Amino acid sequence: MSSEAHPISPSRFASALKDLPLSTLHLKGAELRNSIAHLDYSNEQLRPFADGTEPGLSGPDADCVEAIRENEAVIGRMVERLGLLKAEVEGRGVSWMEFRTPEEVEKALAEGEGGEVVNGTAGEDGDGMERSSAWTDGTLQTGRIVNGEVRMDEVAATNGTGGRLDDEALRRAMEERMRHLAENEDQDGGMHL
Repeated sequence: MSSEAHPISPSRFASALKDLPLSTLHLKGAELRNSIAHLDYSNEQLRPFADGTEPGLSGPDADCVEAIRENEAVIGRMVERLGLLKAEVEGRGVSWMEFRTPEEVEKALAEGEGGEVVNGTAGEDGDGMERSSAWTDGTLQTGRIVNGEVRMDEVAATNGTGGRLDDEALRRAMEERMRHLAENEDQDGGMHL
C-alpha cells in the first residue's frame, strides 16, 4: 500500500503553509522533527540486521536494508519540508531561531552563528528603559520564551517566594511603583502591567 501512496509535492506543501498561523507552523515543525527522530531510531534498530552484524544472522537482511533506504528517503523529504517551513516563517518576518530545537541552537552556537532569540529583553539591551525594583525584587515573576521554551528569570526563582506576595507586600510594591511613575512624570501614559 505504501508503494501506491505518493507524498505531497514540495510546491503543494509550501503553498499549504501560507494559510497557517504561526502557532500551527510551530506544531508542524515539532511534528516533522518528531517523525524524523522516530525514523532515525528505527534505522538504528534495523542497522545491525541490515549490516548482518546481529548475532545469529548469516548475512545482511535485504528487507532491513530496503527499510533503511526508504526511511532515509522519507527523512530527506521531511528535512526539505523543514526548509520550506523555515522559508515561510522567515518570509513572514519572523526569526526562525525561536523554532529551533535546543540541539540546533547548541550546534549553531558551536558554529559561531548568532545566539538566542529572547522575547521580552528589550529593556536589558540598552534601550534606555530602567526597570523598577518590582522587576528585580521578586514582586513580579518574569520569564522569557527562548527557542520555544519558557524559562523563568533567576531573580524570582531564587528569592524564596516564587514571585508570590502577600497583600501587604503587594500594596508596598504598587505604592513604590506609583511613586516612581509620579517622579518620572509618567512619560508612558500610565502604569503598565
